[in-house]
Amino acid sequence: MTANHGGERTGEQAGALASVRGPGGGPTASSLPALEVLDGDETVLAVAAGVVHAVVGARSATRRFVDALAGAAGGRRRRRTAEVVRIEGKVVTLASRAASSAAGIAVVTGGQAISWTQDVGDNVLLGNEHGSRGDGFSAAVRAALRLGRSGGEARGTDRDRVVRALATVGLTTEPTTAVAELTTLERRLVELARAVAAGAAVVIVDEPGAGLCAPEREHWQAALRAVAATPRLTGTAPVVLLVTGTVTGLAAVASAVTLLGTGSGANGPRTLPVSDAADERRVLDALAAGLGSAAALRGTDRASDSGRSCPDRDARPAERASGLVVERWHASHPADATRTVVDGLSFACAPGEVLGLFGPLDSGAGEVLLSLFGRSYGAMVSGTVAIDGQTVDLSTMDRARDAGLLYTTEHPIRYDLAFLGGVPSSVSPTSLTRMVSTGLADGRRAYPATTGASGLAAVLPGAHRGPTAEQFTESLRSLLDTPARVVLLAEPFGDRRGADAAERVDLIRAIAASGRAVVVAGDDPSALVEVSDRVIAVRHGRAVGETRPDRDARGHRDAVLAVLDAMGGLA
Repeated sequence: MTANHGGERTGEQAGALASVRGPGGGPTASSLPALEVLDGDETVLAVAAGVVHAVVGARSATRRFVDALAGAAGGRRRRRTAEVVRIEGKVVTLASRAASSAAGIAVVTGGQAISWTQDVGDNVLLGNEHGSRGDGFSAAVRAALRLGRSGGEARGTDRDRVVRALATVGLTTEPTTAVAELTTLERRLVELARAVAAGAAVVIVDEPGAGLCAPEREHWQAALRAVAATPRLTGTAPVVLLVTGTVTGLAAVASAVTLLGTGSGANGPRTLPVSDAADERRVLDALAAGLGSAAALRGTDRASDSGRSCPDRDARPAERASGLVVERWHASHPADATRTVVDGLSFACAPGEVLGLFGPLDSGAGEVLLSLFGRSYGAMVSGTVAIDGQTVDLSTMDRARDAGLLYTTEHPIRYDLAFLGGVPSSVSPTSLTRMVSTGLADGRRAYPATTGASGLAAVLPGAHRGPTAEQFTESLRSLLDTPARVVLLAEPFGDRRGADAAERVDLIRAIAASGRAVVVAGDDPSALVEVSDRVIAVRHGRAVGETRPDRDARGHRDAVLAVLDAMGGLA
């Protein structure tokens, strides 16, 4: 029996994620956790079969966690991830995707790993076909659907697996339906059904940024619960790990939450139950405790502010006008004008103010800034912008600069496009939009955003690699000498530790104190609290909450908690 990490067939797209095989043998003793993750002598995770268990943390921490279990880390030494993993009591080696696959781990990417050239049945069996030569659902099962039981035992087996898997996740779509006709939720369910059909022992659901409406989310949560409750052929149910940044609403789907990369081990329980809204609040408290304590590690706590040379917040020049006003701003995904990323977002930032936009990649927080600067993000962009009371044209980068608006980031948004000679390549949002419009790229694909460098940058001399940390810090210094009236900064905090991060915080404050409106987008609430006068939480392209950090009165930790409360978590 096989499982699949997702992706296209090898013959259709080089570098496709490998198919995987579930562990053999029968169920283990019920007294043993179905999944254990250990780091030395410390138990990071211990989960029983048949439950949905949430894993919550900053995206960098959860990304490392998922990559380690999926075997994506390869032979590299893993930092802050498990050294030992046990599945049903057996130690497994996860040095590669194939090894992870052999252990029975399936990663569900939320509908991103879909083969658009195949139908629903093909996708459910992707990499798991019983038919010969990998002919899959098209050759083996479609005939059985037409001819009934005359299709043969192997074909019937594949057909039954597809039907059972789709029923488990609550998807009534016919297996012969083209995936291009499916909604976002339905594509998620197809990928989840793939893990069910494979009989995976551990199903890792890497929660994507794209949002679902309330009825869709209820259906998705019900599907996760159903998968966890449905026994596999071995007789045991799988473990479902929901890797997410959202805390509010987790009680409806998960039984417990494990916190990653937030200092939670030193400040409280690493794993907390979630049975109601009160439990969710305790999870937010634990997150704030860990993230709030990170300021001291960076050496940027409030106690050290008095010794800095940056202008004081209360000594700003008098406001000369209204600053930046953005109204009803919309931006679509670069590859698909119908897929909204920034959804009617409105906000204002006065001269001398630092406004924080809190949200991870794909939340709309960083994307709105890039779309404002010369419409450098989105196949469709609309809305109005005023600077110092005058409506401005920001339709090109040159016009944005002429209007007094500048944008910079250390980590540009990129989109993985293809594999050229075995090397992964990626393109900017504007390049992706252009390639889709000219037919060079398929606009139906998900194209999840990344801030990682293009794989080509490592092998091609002169390829664009983005600014180094030193270059980006220097660019912040240079902003003080420009005529810009509005400065947009995306993820400007570097590695968020040490003198470099502290200097950047000082520079951002100095830019604002010189009379400019400064908008900072980031996914670290602790860093945003250090630098911002106001923080707006952005989820699914909408403002879902706003807070004014009051560090002096309540302390850094409580200010971080207020931001997390506004968002309902980290995403």
